[in-house]
Amino acid sequence: MKLNQQCIQILDFLMEQEDFKNIGYISSELGHSERSVRYSLEKIDVFLGEQNLPALIRHTRKGVLLPEKNIVSPVVNKFKQRITPKKYRYSQEEVQQFLLLKLLLSEEVLPVTYFEEVLFISRSSVLNHLRAIEGELFLNNLDLSHQPRHGFLVTGNLITKSSLFARSFLRFINIREFYQFLDSENSLSKKGELFFYNLFEMEVLQEVNLEAHSVEENASRAMDEQLYLTLIAVLLKQHEAKPEFRFEASFGVVDELDKALETIIGSLKQYQHGQEDEAVIDAFVKGICEKMGEIYQVDFVNGETDFFAQIKAHIKLMIRRVRAGVIIENPIFNEFMRDNREIFMRVKESLEALKTLLPISVSSQEISFLAIYFASEVQRNLQTEEMKPNLLIICPEGVAVSKMIAIQIEKMFEFESIQTIGLRKFKQEMMTKFDFVISTVDLPDMHDSKVLRIHSYLQKEDLELLQKHLRMKLVKDDKQIINKFSKILAIIGENTQINNLSKLEFDLLEALISDDGESPKKNIPPFYFTEETIMLEKSCPTWRQAIKVGTKCLEDLSIIEPSYHEKIIENLKTYGPYMVIAPGVAIAHAGANDGVLMDGLGVTVIEDGILFYDRYEEPVHVIFTLALNTKEAHSIVEQLMKLALNEEKMNKIKLASSKRDIYHYVKSAIFE
Repeated sequence: MKLNQQCIQILDFLMEQEDFKNIGYISSELGHSERSVRYSLEKIDVFLGEQNLPALIRHTRKGVLLPEKNIVSPVVNKFKQRITPKKYRYSQEEVQQFLLLKLLLSEEVLPVTYFEEVLFISRSSVLNHLRAIEGELFLNNLDLSHQPRHGFLVTGNLITKSSLFARSFLRFINIREFYQFLDSENSLSKKGELFFYNLFEMEVLQEVNLEAHSVEENASRAMDEQLYLTLIAVLLKQHEAKPEFRFEASFGVVDELDKALETIIGSLKQYQHGQEDEAVIDAFVKGICEKMGEIYQVDFVNGETDFFAQIKAHIKLMIRRVRAGVIIENPIFNEFMRDNREIFMRVKESLEALKTLLPISVSSQEISFLAIYFASEVQRNLQTEEMKPNLLIICPEGVAVSKMIAIQIEKMFEFESIQTIGLRKFKQEMMTKFDFVISTVDLPDMHDSKVLRIHSYLQKEDLELLQKHLRMKLVKDDKQIINKFSKILAIIGENTQINNLSKLEFDLLEALISDDGESPKKNIPPFYFTEETIMLEKSCPTWRQAIKVGTKCLEDLSIIEPSYHEKIIENLKTYGPYMVIAPGVAIAHAGANDGVLMDGLGVTVIEDGILFYDRYEEPVHVIFTLALNTKEAHSIVEQLMKLALNEEKMNKIKLASSKRDIYHYVKSAIFE
């Protein structure tokens, strides 16, 4: 067993004592709760047993005593040298991740000295790292409150804090390793040691885990990983604030913690509608499906699959979340929006059209989940090929994401069947039932060649990996090409003598299907873009000021009104850093009605870069400030997106020494 810092501290303390010390005395001296001291003593006993050392001597009234210290001391010292972080330097990223998670999980002020001791860094380093995480807290409407001579505390909505903890934990930590830690109390990595042993008290965590399972069983619904961790966070806060807290299915709502717990449990349960509400929701869902069906020529209501039932169940829960104020985040929002903005906008328009039927305000994140359902069903309707291997997808991000992955795989590869399962439900013995297990998270305890690790949204390297193990479908272009091929071959046969039919067929098909000709140039409408709209900056103190550099330039040139800048900032605060569309590149923009006077483009290049706390976790060096109010201008957006994703071209812009060079690089990319 690996001991955490608290156990080591208690061991060191007992090593110095010549007589028995009771639990209360140890608790008072070291500043831990009596409950956590008892649990740590049990872990110390297990550790001593594993090392073949004498166990702690316990006395009912006197307390505990560590015997034979001369034998115990060298073993403990060797153990400490091997596993404690005193011999391990945590990266800047790991330190900031730990600070954020610990502060989000705590409802008590945490002193700077705590972080100094746990992370083995100086006070000034702690303060610098705390400043670095303020941006992410700000974007989530949370504040880092400094209480002089006491420490720091994150203030704001309890559910927002718990939800951000869950999302961040999933980003920072291998969730499979966390579940293994729950089972074995052992960590597989140094990072895991830091996070698991210092974020949680094991006894409380195990109790909370059982309580979360109880909630799941009572609701008769499985939680995705994000909701599960959000619930875990709220339950941990309950135990921290009320040491005697025990979860019961019917609990009284007394304080803010109880309200938060009630809200999260309510979001899991199916929303209880009256007869009238049920009819309204049925009409609402049917209305969305019919509107989307008219656009994409797909029967979403009476199709061959149970799509209507699935989307209706999702929308019922969505309504419950919206009414309860529960915020969820789509882990592939940016990637999905990049490739599927059109279907997202159609869903959004359908919801707006039905607002009189059910007046609720649905966030972009929620709309994107609905759009994934529709995109998946549209793609499924295009599939005609039979499948071959049996596949299992392990995806902690939720049903909508796993379904999207399944459809993406279905579009390109042959397989017999495909199933999805939550990470917590996956057992190693399931491997025998499937030819391949495709996982969006690492499975550190499994080294089977049948396990294929991919991203939550299929990328080039994922497709290359899958192509090594799965057979790609024979891609057929539209029927017109095949019909044309047959007619041309027949005409050739009637008028000439064919010496090698197989070669002719191959050459003819290749000529018909190939895309060797130059694609027509984009029809780019006029827009204002000159060297005047390019700004070169050495550095910017905050991301807000970086945005202001570009908008102020366009404002001075009468391209936008001041309200346009305000709307960009408002959108970033509401929806997070979604405008960062590629590593180091952002497109700052708002709507056509938010203060655009004419179509225009500005470019801000920041030599040192500025953090937007986005998913790429890299400083942004180039900000395109885009203002468009004409329908034809969408082609400018398409070209800018292509440019942003072209690493070679973006490097030229970042390293350019003059505005003139940047102007030519950008303009040529837009008009190419």
